Amino acid sequence: MKKQIAQKGLASLSLSLNVPGFPKSNHTVNVFFRCCLQELKYNLKAHLVDIDDNESIEVCDEAGDFYLVPCSTAILTLLEIKQVCEDFEQNHPLGRFIDVDLNDQQGNTVSSGKSKLCFFCLERPAIECRRENAHEPEELRSFMFPKMADYCRRQHDESVIAKLSSLALKALLHEISLTPKPGLVDKFSNGSHADMNYQTFINSTAAISPWFVGLVREGFTFRDSDMTKALPIIRNIGLRMESAMYEATQNINTQKGIIFLMGLSLFACGNLFSQSDHFKTEVFRTIIRDICKDLIKKELVAGSESAKSHGEKIFLKYGFSGARGEAESGFRTVFEFGLPQLTGFAELNDEVIIKSFLAIAAHNNDTNILYRSNPDVLNALKKLCKKALGDFNDQNYSAVIDFCKNENISPGGSADLLAVTIFVWLVMRQFDDSTI
Repeated sequence: MKKQIAQKGLASLSLSLNVPGFPKSNHTVNVFFRCCLQELKYNLKAHLVDIDDNESIEVCDEAGDFYLVPCSTAILTLLEIKQVCEDFEQNHPLGRFIDVDLNDQQGNTVSSGKSKLCFFCLERPAIECRRENAHEPEELRSFMFPKMADYCRRQHDESVIAKLSSLALKALLHEISLTPKPGLVDKFSNGSHADMNYQTFINSTAAISPWFVGLVREGFTFRDSDMTKALPIIRNIGLRMESAMYEATQNINTQKGIIFLMGLSLFACGNLFSQSDHFKTEVFRTIIRDICKDLIKKELVAGSESAKSHGEKIFLKYGFSGARGEAESGFRTVFEFGLPQLTGFAELNDEVIIKSFLAIAAHNNDTNILYRSNPDVLNALKKLCKKALGDFNDQNYSAVIDFCKNENISPGGSADLLAVTIFVWLVMRQFDDSTI
């Protein structure tokens, strides 16, 4: 195959693995090979190595996994390409398992003349150990395969962590960009807020989003059977997020509620995906419930005499548990009211998201509203939201917006639950939950 490429006047580049014994491919080897191949392609492109992947050849059989592709020397010389390939092998954590070879336009191997150490003993050149049969093939395979599997698992986990973090950011952007919203900041209105606008939320979101990765990763590594011990870990990161938020907004509280709820969600997803490749709704909700077990009793009932936060004061005055109660229930409002409005849709749009918000606001005892007003105003808003959802049109939705404006209220708690709802929907779409 290399000669056939050379007959066209082209150099060729190949990837294979140094697998002793036979067969030279199995599931572990193949997964590792594909991982290395993708990494190699990124590396070649980053170094301006011009390959024609449309003409590539990829083989996977008992003789081993193999990739071959024509390679142009229009930008880099053969020696420069060879150096790129050698650097890739040397810098890869398992580079001694990898062979990236380069052949010139005559089909001859381009060699650096350097000998490679045996990956097992790391004492003698590999060619000597191979020639003298210094190590038994099964001994080498038992050494290699667990390392390959562990590497692929870690790469997979990091990919999942990155995706979940991205989906959380996407959910927040969907929520803050939804326009118009009743009493809430959107792209064209400050709602019932004199101290913040759309740009404030952009700044806040940018400030808190770098912590999302850490929350998921903590969930991945948490192994204590007592899930309530996860809450201080989540709050530790959450406090840092709050500090970053206040710094970015000049001490304006834009997203304190969502920091708590999304922090729980990201940690729970990390914990779930450390055990499964698929999102399972009940497993996710159980993790949330277990983390927040007796949260109302511990933090609202026990701390009612020294109430400081808005949520604590509302619980003392009216008995509504707010975000803590929602978390202890495993996000009941999200799953029973918000999410059903999104189910069945392949893509999100403003109307679908508005309906999800209305369903949430129609059933949520929003402590943000109670802090600014009273239960009568809250119940009036819930009725308006229920009417607007049942007969959705501009007039009924505008009535909700006008009511919030006239009463100077902002259903921020419902907006936070909407962001969690969108996040869960995105995760279900990404990771193929059968219930969606």
